[in-house]
Amino acid sequence: MDIRLGQDSEGPLRGIRVLDVTSMITGPLCSQMLGDLGAEVIKIEPIHGEVARWMMPPEKGGLTGFFCQMNRNKRSLALDLQHEDGIAVLRRLAGGVDILVENFRAGVADRLGFGYDALRPVNDRLIYLAITGFGPDGPYANRPAYDPIAQGLVGMMPIQGQAFGAEPQLIQSAIVDKTTATTAAGIALAALYARDGVNGTGRGQRVDVPMIDAYAANSLPDMLPVDSFQPSRMPDPKPLAVLRTFATLDGHVVGMALQDNHFEGLCKALECEQLLEREGMRNVGERIADFGPWLDAIEAEIGKWPSDELLARFDANGVPFGRVKTIREFAEDPQARHNRTIFDVDHPELGTLRYVRYPGHLSDTPASLTRHPPTLGQHSAEILAEAGFSDEEVQSLREGGVIA
Repeated sequence: MDIRLGQDSEGPLRGIRVLDVTSMITGPLCSQMLGDLGAEVIKIEPIHGEVARWMMPPEKGGLTGFFCQMNRNKRSLALDLQHEDGIAVLRRLAGGVDILVENFRAGVADRLGFGYDALRPVNDRLIYLAITGFGPDGPYANRPAYDPIAQGLVGMMPIQGQAFGAEPQLIQSAIVDKTTATTAAGIALAALYARDGVNGTGRGQRVDVPMIDAYAANSLPDMLPVDSFQPSRMPDPKPLAVLRTFATLDGHVVGMALQDNHFEGLCKALECEQLLEREGMRNVGERIADFGPWLDAIEAEIGKWPSDELLARFDANGVPFGRVKTIREFAEDPQARHNRTIFDVDHPELGTLRYVRYPGHLSDTPASLTRHPPTLGQHSAEILAEAGFSDEEVQSLREGGVIA
């Protein structure tokens, strides 16, 4: 990811314009990804700022760390969407953009006056990306949704709990929100191609991304095989037994040694080649038939070694294992540093800011950081002037409390 602060992006989406009318994680992270790829992103937020601006420490210079991780490569327009003049401004801006992203509860944008049906006559090339908890209609459409609710609904929580002999467990991260964000960004690109690609229609369209659908699509493919053939006579999905954490003398490691060559290398590294002749461990078929005995056996052997020596032995024998690290340890990991997966950049007022990079490494049209996260309303006048608003109109909107 290139650092091009104050310069134009060279990313594949340069020239694409995005209105981000979202808050928290799903929408902001989605639009940030589009911005990383070169799109010009205008963040529309309430006069008092979206909730991520003031939730969760640390805070510095009007920005929280939480806000910074979802809102780089954007300009900010503080706009009152409860005011009819604010809606008029939004509709005018929507006439000149390619994508609008919103993550209101189903029907809210329509009631406020900037739903797809209201904006399509203004811009028939507009891709209207609506991120909701459950979808635009159906029995749950009007319910509020947050990440834990979707985690509970989709079915993975009981499996998480079973793996530790416990009650259903939440993944301790906003995994649904982030999964939805990355999914929505990809679908937005598909809609762009449908409009402008080889067989492009030249028209925009409405795109709905329900959180439960995005999470199900990403979490269930390896859980659903038991129900692939209907009606199913298989037991309920279980945790993948082969996914286990192993304690060493001074930490923890994780890995996979299911294939014969990997298991042979593991036994050699652990100096326990006798396991290769034990019934239930002699080949991959036997090990798949019953994971417990051989995993228990290697768990006992792994526990006899310090992590560094163990991993050196595994590397020498081609066994795919790695250390369990904290996030801060990962930031200092040699491969992460080589990839610049987590990188630091100077900010002119706030000192050093730390980001996680856009994951794609494009050789000719790289993702880039061109803007640090904006302060509230930092670009309001600039954005409106570019949209053709006169100085008098901008001043009137400011005096009326419509913009800040």
